[in-house]
Amino acid sequence: MVAGVLITTETRKTAAVYKALKDLDGVANVTTVFGRFDIVAMIRALDLDAASKLLEQIRSIDGVIASETLIASTPPSE
Repeated sequence: MVAGVLITTETRKTAAVYKALKDLDGVANVTTVFGRFDIVAMIRALDLDAASKLLEQIRSIDGVIASETLIASTPPSE
């Protein structure tokens, strides 16, 4: 499964959170953004259980205030 994780960080901790995310297995891509969120991380996991464990790791990173996960689905058939 693939999911996008929208992350809000503490002020002045975005760079440290970014680096920590880059080092996590299962994180495919990390980008800093402007707006309501500070970082978007794309994750890959075998199933929902594995994704939940990875999300626990992400939420435990020092400086992460909140996250919102958007699980990708296959498009509906036409």
